[in-house]
Amino acid sequence: QISDPEACDQMYESLVRIHTNFYKNKYPRLKDTTFTGVTVENCRTVLATDILKQMEDRKKGTWKRLREKFSAKKPEED
Repeated sequence: QISDPEACDQMYESLVRIHTNFYKNKYPRLKDTTFTGVTVENCRTVLATDILKQMEDRKKGTWKRLREKFSAKKPEED
């Protein structure tokens, strides 16, 4: 049993609008950017380069990574 069918209908309609991207279609964006002003393509490029760096690090052996980590200390860290 639903105590308030009218409120339930309002919630359902609201969820339908969210699901069907009603407001995205009603108010289309002029530019395809994020809140920082960076475009989607720039974000993808940055993420792709970061992933490539991670892949290169994984290709290195465990001992080589440890050796680089401990032998290449910066003067500020001493």
